[in-house]
Amino acid sequence: MIKAVFTRNQSGYLDSAEISGHAGSGEYGFDVICAAVSTLSINFVNSLEALADCQAQLIINDVEGGYMKIDLSSLPQHEEDNVQLLFESYLLGLTNLATDSSEFVETIVKTH
Repeated sequence: MIKAVFTRNQSGYLDSAEISGHAGSGEYGFDVICAAVSTLSINFVNSLEALADCQAQLIINDVEGGYMKIDLSSLPQHEEDNVQLLFESYLLGLTNLATDSSEFVETIVKTH
């Protein structure tokens, strides 16, 4: 199962997302749920760079896969409206996927 944990700060702004696990919904290389999560995640990072001039801190497990952390908490612009709109859109996409495919994806939102 893929677990997506989003964190909000005390002001309600999203500041990080940690994606871990494998969907296991299909054969390796043909897992459409995994592909959907990957596409949403990479699109979010690319959108931050192209549309909001915001460079997220990324940690990715390139060897085994199944792990990505997107951290904006140390960036001064992470609370700007355009960055938060993109982040909320990313959360919405993964939440909808989790609703439709709950046996493969789970989303959690934590406040710190």
